[in-house]
Amino acid sequence: MQNRLLGIHMIVQNEEHHLPRCLDSLKHIGTECFITDTGSSDRTTEIARTYGATVLHARWEDDFAHARNISLPLAGTEWVLCLDADEYVTQGLEELLNYLPKVHKSISRLRITIENRFGNRVEESVISQPVRLFRAHQGYRYVGRIHEQLVRSGPSKLVLNEAADSDKNENYIDEENVLIETEPLAPLCLIHDGYLASTIANEHKPRRNLKLIERELQDDSAQPFHLYNLAVTYCQLGQIEQAIEAFNESLRLTELLTPYRPTLVRDYAKALVGLERYDEAHAVLAVERQRYPSYADLHLLYGETLEQQGLEERAYQSYARATECLEVPDSDGQSDGGSTLDSPYVTEAGSDSYRAYTAMARLAQKRGFLNESAHLYGLALDSMFAYAPAWVGLADVLQQSGETDENMAGALLARCKRIEESGHVESIHGEMFHPYDVQNEDHFAQVIHVLAGCAAYGQALKMLDTDARIARIHVADRIHWMLCANKVSEALQLAEEHWNVGRGHEVSLPTEHRMDWALAYWANGLRLTDTFLATTHPQEKTIWKVMDRLLDQLTKEPRSMEPASEEQKLMEWGPQAQMVAEKVVQQAVKTGQLTLAEQLHELRAIMMREHRGKAVTVRREFASLLYRHGYTLIAANILIQFMTESELDAEGLFWLGETLYAKGYYDQALSLFEQALEREPDLQQARAGAGVCYLRIAIEVLRQEVVRSPSAGALAAQHAALELRLRTAEGIPWRTIFHAKERRNQLASGTHFPMHDREG
Repeated sequence: MQNRLLGIHMIVQNEEHHLPRCLDSLKHIGTECFITDTGSSDRTTEIARTYGATVLHARWEDDFAHARNISLPLAGTEWVLCLDADEYVTQGLEELLNYLPKVHKSISRLRITIENRFGNRVEESVISQPVRLFRAHQGYRYVGRIHEQLVRSGPSKLVLNEAADSDKNENYIDEENVLIETEPLAPLCLIHDGYLASTIANEHKPRRNLKLIERELQDDSAQPFHLYNLAVTYCQLGQIEQAIEAFNESLRLTELLTPYRPTLVRDYAKALVGLERYDEAHAVLAVERQRYPSYADLHLLYGETLEQQGLEERAYQSYARATECLEVPDSDGQSDGGSTLDSPYVTEAGSDSYRAYTAMARLAQKRGFLNESAHLYGLALDSMFAYAPAWVGLADVLQQSGETDENMAGALLARCKRIEESGHVESIHGEMFHPYDVQNEDHFAQVIHVLAGCAAYGQALKMLDTDARIARIHVADRIHWMLCANKVSEALQLAEEHWNVGRGHEVSLPTEHRMDWALAYWANGLRLTDTFLATTHPQEKTIWKVMDRLLDQLTKEPRSMEPASEEQKLMEWGPQAQMVAEKVVQQAVKTGQLTLAEQLHELRAIMMREHRGKAVTVRREFASLLYRHGYTLIAANILIQFMTESELDAEGLFWLGETLYAKGYYDQALSLFEQALEREPDLQQARAGAGVCYLRIAIEVLRQEVVRSPSAGALAAQHAALELRLRTAEGIPWRTIFHAKERRNQLASGTHFPMHDREG
């Protein structure tokens, strides 16, 4: 028996993949359902009827409001809930049915909570609370070809907000600027995933939306709401410069009290930050966050802008301000404390909690406050246990603090126990936990991956060896970690067990896995086997054979190695061969097999020696690869050789300068930064590095003068002012960022890394 309280109204077209999920989330309440189909060519209407829906047919006229209004006069229920096929209920449906009869008769519309997902990770979503529920037969209808808005004819004519594709756009413009009623938040929660990055990539929806928005703007070119939606659509199409122009014009025309204006500011600032136009973002946010003091997203964006400008202390304060927006008090000044907070703003998930705490932790770590950083990462995980950046950050700061890998594992497992034992809090530096103490397999796998991510490969493998729950860990990950831990014989054995086609089945390996298998052979001093070659793509098989033969020859007789003419041609001119050889070198460095990486690089260089320009490029690429993976001293040796040959480019000069700067040789570092700028004037990292060096040199000169003349107060004041400027300049993110894995690699000695002299 259908309930007469709540009815579902939808418009659809070719939604056979989404519709069953949506209707499944509603079917247990037995409610009236109208589905207006605008020309589906798939099984959409058939599916709708199997769920008991009344299907209405209408021709698509490039007008969402027209299609949505068709079913409204047919409503036989007190309340109407408008949904889209790419949405589904996650919680609150039963609560809603209990809630609606208690709604005061003076209230005719309600908001609901929608989690708009734009990616597959748990934090990749935007939370909005638009009006989707309204009383039937009280004059409500939709207007607008695109991002349709709910209006009401009668005593209180008003526009509520769009209810279709883009829940980001909150619009409450009154048609005649009259009474605006209250819109309480109902307990219903939905997920909307129609704008995932994978969906946006095919550009069908954005192109459709762009066409309709442009038609709206033909009727009224100065309509700020349509200009705003035009900007959002440009963002979806990757046309950020055009989006910024439209955002700017929309903001100029939008009245201060317009309800969608805060979201407009947020999206505008986000676009500016995305294009690294930090000064413009700063100018917008410095004003607008004062207008919307409880909008966490604006404080978070402002903090990011300040951080990029080197103003780290102010950035930290702005991030902290975002966490103060966590709960919005209700009308009596008290926080509701519920799982769904009533917020007037469209907000990215975690802006008021785990994102902000993680940003604060990152800054604290950068400034050397490691205990505070670990605490803040912990707060982020308390807010969202699955937030990967906080896990990675916590492991990174523990490693930087000097914790052993075993203690790091204990700290991470202890945090998992805190989740599994509700209300029980453990110190992260407390008792070591045996892996079996963590009962949740996902938690255990999370800890394993985090440890491997900070290069604690031995500890990760040790935990796998002592625990039966290895099914959650992909065999390819285990083989890769074994290579990284230099357990090359174990890596080869495991690869042979799982990837050997001689076991009676074909194996299709991703490129990275195949490279790890090849490295396992070569690291053990073995040639590639027919079983390995059987897993390669036909067009690459010859390349692997040639690389294998030449590497074997290079290893045994490096001075007499001469490739056959056909091999020379293959390796020198074949783009496929170039790509495979380059990627194998990259993988060897990534796994820490440096001797093998040098041999493979030497092989590439030999193949290029008849073309000096290409050979130099290959050597530079190798130095760059080593440096970015933290092998800074080894890379510096190669870069110095380039310098003696007058072949060092701007990037290499910067890296040498950065290496000297880290050792405190500011004069020499300055010289290298200036040489880098002579070659590449737009290299901002080198420009910032030079500025910091000038400041440090000036500070040292002033310090010496202050020592000589302690009574010269003016000198002391200048010294203090320069110290303050240095703090800001050092805060600008100009230096290469090294995390736990790179820091470990920086400790690697170059004594076991043979560098062969090459004659020009």
